[in-house]
Amino acid sequence: MQVKQMILAVAATLAAGSVLAAPVTPAQIGAARTAGTLQETWISGASAPTFNIFRGFELGCDANSVSLFSNSSSDTSVRPGSLGNYAAYACTRGGRVSVVYHTVFDGSLNAYAPHINGTQLQRLRRLENANCAIATSAFPGHVNYKSCTLVNPAATPDGAVAKPAGGFSDVEASLFGFDVSTAGTEVEANVGQTFGVAVTIPLYRALQVAQGIYASTAAANAADAAFSPANAPNISSSQYTSIVAQFSGYQSDWSPLVGDAGAGKAVYLERRVASSGTQASSNAYFLKNPCSTAGLEPAAAADSGGSFFVTEHSGSGNVKTALTTRGTNNQFAIGVLSMENNWRTESAANAGYRYLKLDGVHPEAGTVDVNANGTADGLEFARESAINGNYGFHIEMRSFVANTADTFGRNLIPAITSALGNPNNCADVPRGLTLNPLGGSSCSTGSSSELAVVAKGTRFGNNCAAQQLFN
Repeated sequence: MQVKQMILAVAATLAAGSVLAAPVTPAQIGAARTAGTLQETWISGASAPTFNIFRGFELGCDANSVSLFSNSSSDTSVRPGSLGNYAAYACTRGGRVSVVYHTVFDGSLNAYAPHINGTQLQRLRRLENANCAIATSAFPGHVNYKSCTLVNPAATPDGAVAKPAGGFSDVEASLFGFDVSTAGTEVEANVGQTFGVAVTIPLYRALQVAQGIYASTAAANAADAAFSPANAPNISSSQYTSIVAQFSGYQSDWSPLVGDAGAGKAVYLERRVASSGTQASSNAYFLKNPCSTAGLEPAAAADSGGSFFVTEHSGSGNVKTALTTRGTNNQFAIGVLSMENNWRTESAANAGYRYLKLDGVHPEAGTVDVNANGTADGLEFARESAINGNYGFHIEMRSFVANTADTFGRNLIPAITSALGNPNNCADVPRGLTLNPLGGSSCSTGSSSELAVVAKGTRFGNNCAAQQLFN
């Protein structure tokens, strides 16, 4: 309860009061800049918690004052988290215009990189000059602006904030090989993220047949059209390691996993770039890199050759598209995705992947979820097995505030961090994310509620450590 009160106090401090308002316009942002009253900051890093980061920003806004901005041209992808790699949110706080730019391109490392090695990032151009158009639909209760132009403010200053104040990462900076203690303050975000091993549909079916789940691909297609987690094929951690470790043993073809059906069939690994928190999570979990002096190096694009092909993708969307295309071409491909990615809700271009059981446990198993039509499909939350400690590929996030952060950002990032671990609305926690039991959340624990989001265990912010359960 004390944590809830702290969150409300921080929000109240940032808001400096609350008044009824209308959604902020670019013209208002420009006028506030001219008047010297604009609050403006920039955050970067991981994409998975985007919706909850937005909700943390919104917590201190005056009612009905929030506008959303994106460089996406879509009139339908209007929800935060679906706005693409470059977005911004604006509102008034106690009548004062406030803006936060949000860049998630290239993933988690970019929460830190601008402050440790000078990486330059793009963001939306200052919003009054970003040439945005108003989308024909909007996130409920808000106004959406689309097709906003981008800028690299370090190379081409536009008069707005030139460097992120910090951001959010799937993993701690040390998993990228950096010590950020002299660059800023890194803290636990009290949020966990579930990851899964995803494969093309032809490989999924071949694994089902090889493991005796079905007698043939035709039988699998007929009996398992819904791709039930209970009937999913399995991959062991050691098997996956033997695919993704540099110069490892399962890179010639797929016969070690599917027998004759995989003989001579090329191995396609669709991984993320080194700056990605998803890739850092995979490295730590499967390769013990950099967690152990005996850790293994990940296979990279430069290791492609013969019948082994590695592609490094800048975003999860690229991985999903690649898996879908490979499957359409009857190729066997594999990679890691965070579980907010849901093939059931994807466009046809991104829907051709399925999740495997990992060490006998499916990342979507066990969840009770009631759809709008009243049916329970057991699939949507994709966190129950991680919450209960039965599924190990579950990684804890961090937030970071740079020493160079502006005052607004220095205050806003901790407020968002508090809201991430203890959200105002438990139903806002996206698919695949969990709350750390040490975060003080009053959301439910275990399987007694379809809104169960609090994990039973934690790694205490060290993703190289074993998880410990508490209830």
